Amino acid sequence: MNHPYSEAEGLPSLPMRLHLGCELNTPPGWINLDGSWGAWLGKHRLLRAFLKLTKFFPQHLLEKKWLSDIVVHDLRKPLPFDNNSLVAIYACHVLEHLYLTEAKVLLEECYRTLKPGAVIRIVVPDLEAYISKYLEEKSHPKPGGFESGLNPGDSLNKRLMLRSEAPPSGKLIYKLYSFLKDFHSHKWVYDADSLTHHLKKAGFINIGIMKPHESKIKDIEKIEQAEKIAGGVGICLEGFKAI
Repeated sequence: MNHPYSEAEGLPSLPMRLHLGCELNTPPGWINLDGSWGAWLGKHRLLRAFLKLTKFFPQHLLEKKWLSDIVVHDLRKPLPFDNNSLVAIYACHVLEHLYLTEAKVLLEECYRTLKPGAVIRIVVPDLEAYISKYLEEKSHPKPGGFESGLNPGDSLNKRLMLRSEAPPSGKLIYKLYSFLKDFHSHKWVYDADSLTHHLKKAGFINIGIMKPHESKIKDIEKIEQAEKIAGGVGICLEGFKAI
């Protein structure tokens, strides 16, 4: 049976490049996929308008301008594409929002759907950079206090984003949303070695660390925001499916 975005159905036109967890970054030439409620509400404008009127849902989430052509899909489920149908997959600050077991399955799904010789490019927060910053703050405290106003331990926790400082507050519907769609916090944080390991386990080869906009993917600068990698904010790895 063909998947919803299969070569046999011819939708969308080949070559197919997949952008996982796109949010509002939806460049042309990519299948932009996101599993958030915001992306789902982008396809249900009447419900979106109703929620705005009721004030039961956080207004800042409803005011984002999601495009209606985004593919809404839960990344914890199999990707809706045929085997060997994609030429590239890009995911920026997505993998860390999944539990490790879920992330492993997603990487296997990426391998399944990519064509032989195709490329995957993953950007995640850099655990090594975060730990290095923690150790620097710990061993060289500034006379006027900590730069962030927090002690090194609390500052590290904020960078890791494993959980918010307090439980979800506000209306019941938002508490339910936070419980069902807990994608805002980080579940697992990677360094270059750990991400390389999991990419290899999924089957990828020739994995290497890449600089912002340095890629085998054509026109990568049209989708990649360099500030999400530079300065230790993230680390970027590319790998390939064997031919």
